[in-house]
Amino acid sequence: MNSSNENQKPAAPSFSIRRKDFSILVAQSELFTCEVLCQLLKQQGYNVVGKAVELEDTLQQIRVKQPQCVILESEISGRRSVDIVQQVRSDNERTKFILYTSKPDLKLVANAMQQGFYGFLYANDGLDELYKCFQTISTGGYYYSSGFLLLLKNYGMNVINEETKRQLSRLSSRETEILRLVADGNPGHEIADQLHISYRTLANHKTNIAQKLGLDSCRHLARFGIGVRDYL
Repeated sequence: MNSSNENQKPAAPSFSIRRKDFSILVAQSELFTCEVLCQLLKQQGYNVVGKAVELEDTLQQIRVKQPQCVILESEISGRRSVDIVQQVRSDNERTKFILYTSKPDLKLVANAMQQGFYGFLYANDGLDELYKCFQTISTGGYYYSSGFLLLLKNYGMNVINEETKRQLSRLSSRETEILRLVADGNPGHEIADQLHISYRTLANHKTNIAQKLGLDSCRHLARFGIGVRDYL
C-alpha cells in the first residue's frame, strides 16, 4: 500500500463504522510492508488483530481470530487465494476479504471478482482508498479502487455488475465450461467432441445456460460469453 502521503499525516475520512470494533487481519508477503500497514491502521483507530506473511499462518489466524476483514495480498497465496476464501467462507460467513495486488495475475483477479472477495486494491493506491474500501464492505457492498479499475482497463478487462455475477453463479461447472468454449468461437460439433457428449446433449446444455442467464435465445450465448470471458 502506497503510504507516501502519510508523511503529511492526512486525516482519514470520517466513516459510520466504529473503527475499534472493525477487526482486521493484514496478510502481506513482505514483513516490512505488513508491519508498516498494521501500524498505520492502528494509528487511525482500527482494531488490527493480527498480521501474517505466510499462507498457513494466515489461515490459522483466520480460523482462530475470525476477523471481520482480511487484507490478502495476492502474492502471499498466488492462485490459491480463491480457494482460501471459499474454504474460510464455508466455516465463517463473517470474514470479508480484500484482494491487494502489485503483480496482477489476470486469471486470479477475474476469479476473485466472481468468488467472494468484497474489495479490490492495487499496490499504488493511497490509504484513502483502503479506508473507503473498509466503509463499503462493512455495509455489504463491493469496492474497486480507482487504481484497480485503471489496471483492469489497461489489460482490456471490464468489471461486471452484480446481476451478471449472480447469473454466472447459477451455472454448473460443465455449463461454465461450455460457455467458455462458445465464447472462444468453437463450433458446436467440436465442443461436443471435446467434452465427449452428443450434439443433442450439448444443445440441451446451451438451452439451460441461456435460461439461467436470462437470454432470449441460445444465439446470444457467444456475445454474452465474450463479454464475461475473463470471469469464466
